[in-house]
Amino acid sequence: MKKSKVGYLIIAFLLVWALAQFFFLPAICSAESIYLITETELTELEQNSNRQLAISSQLAVELQTAREQLIVSDQELTEAKLQINQLQKQLTDVLNSSKKQENLQKEILKSLPPSAPGVLREIGAKINVDHYVTGISYGVSRRIGGKYIGFRGEYDWQDKKTGVWVTYAY
Repeated sequence: MKKSKVGYLIIAFLLVWALAQFFFLPAICSAESIYLITETELTELEQNSNRQLAISSQLAVELQTAREQLIVSDQELTEAKLQINQLQKQLTDVLNSSKKQENLQKEILKSLPPSAPGVLREIGAKINVDHYVTGISYGVSRRIGGKYIGFRGEYDWQDKKTGVWVTYAY
């Protein structure tokens, strides 16, 4: 029995030693190196650290300002896009309205009677069956309301006759 107790003791000792190595050796081996600095160097490090903190806080403020400006710019861009859409719609509406008015104007001009002069003059030639000119005529008509009343005189040199006509055009 003594042998088995000694064996257990050896195994227990080895286990304790292995656990001690596992837990305490890394702490002892991984200890950081210690550096000594002077008070002047410490002061300089603190000043540098304070400067970096001041710069960092200033950059944070500028970053916040830039973010706010970005948000405002995005809102303005959205509003500008909406305005562009509204203006394009208005332009389309105005163009459509303009085309409609132009078409309406054309229709109105087609339906109006042609503008006629106040006095009409006419010159005519009398032609016989053989296509010979045998006479000439000249007439003047004046517009009265929407109708024309006029006089026309003619001369036939083959028959040596003259004639006068009263005309009415409607």
